[in-house]
Amino acid sequence: MSFIEISNLTKIYESDADRVEALRGVDIQVEEGTFLGVMGQSGSGKSTFLSILGGLAHPSAGRIIVDGIDLYALSGEKLADFRREYLGFVFQAFNLIPYLTAMENVMLPLAVKKMSATQKRSQALDVLERVGLAGRASHLPSQLSGGEQERVAVARALVNRPPLLLADEPTGSLDTATSEEIMDLLTSLNKEGQTIVMVTHDQENCRYFHRRVLLRDGLVVSDESTGLAKSSSAA
Repeated sequence: MSFIEISNLTKIYESDADRVEALRGVDIQVEEGTFLGVMGQSGSGKSTFLSILGGLAHPSAGRIIVDGIDLYALSGEKLADFRREYLGFVFQAFNLIPYLTAMENVMLPLAVKKMSATQKRSQALDVLERVGLAGRASHLPSQLSGGEQERVAVARALVNRPPLLLADEPTGSLDTATSEEIMDLLTSLNKEGQTIVMVTHDQENCRYFHRRVLLRDGLVVSDESTGLAKSSSAA
């Protein structure tokens, strides 16, 4: 069984005046340790796809199974537990709390963990060091560059040590050089064994992926390997 199994994934938005088929029977299987790029123009369904994979929006039809867990067979509480234990989210807008330091932002997902404050700080510092920001732990977001803020967002997504990292246009608001830094960081994490599903419209990011899925009008129109081999630790 694949780490992620998506079958007949369908999402329809309906109102009195309109009916939009955002996803139309998507089938994708993803092996553990893969760096998967989901691409497409605005309106292709890629953001809807990531939201449903992340347990944030229920599908109209279809199934998503992650590590043997049928996501939408779970109760609301169990689905929230799944998100907390299995997933890390990285967003284009960073979504950092402006009055909290980098360290405090990274510690947020640990708030519900039964750990001492010292343990939480240690775990947060470990991931900040992993993304190259241990020396900026006490800085507020306003004191960090865009690339540094994105690195904090990545560290926050990793602090729970989730098996699956979901990234929604993480380079969308960054310049070319900083985008490359973030993609190099994600590639490094993937080489350590992290499974990553990333949504992007930027063709430049294709060279980092093991595999590229192209969505158009809610349909998979292309699903191809990029030729990059997964690392031995992720195999």
